Amino acid sequence: MQDGSAERGAALVEFAVVLPFLLMLVIGIIEFGCAYNTQLSLQAAAREGARALALGHSAATVTATVGSATPVAVDQVTQVPCSTAGGSASVTVRESFEFGIPFVPIGARTLEATGVMRCGL
Repeated sequence: MQDGSAERGAALVEFAVVLPFLLMLVIGIIEFGCAYNTQLSLQAAAREGARALALGHSAATVTATVGSATPVAVDQVTQVPCSTAGGSASVTVRESFEFGIPFVPIGARTLEATGVMRCGL
């Protein structure tokens, strides 16, 4: 008399084998989503910093850049001010992002964004 208990046990073993890969996939999707969100925040911060620099607020550029990057902690801000009227000002922002996917050794990557704005005439 077969009651199906052996098949239920096999399903449990198959689930136990597949579960780590499923968890790695789900956590990987979440981590890459967080990295993409960080990249978007860096792009917005670089654009805001370039805007402040193009308007002539060079002293407030770093403050504007870091302030608009919240919740991201900006590691480095590089400024290239306007050289001539009608030229362009640029701000580059860098941040180190640590991927935390179990059993996948991606490690830390540097995310970078550059904002460029035309200077006033």
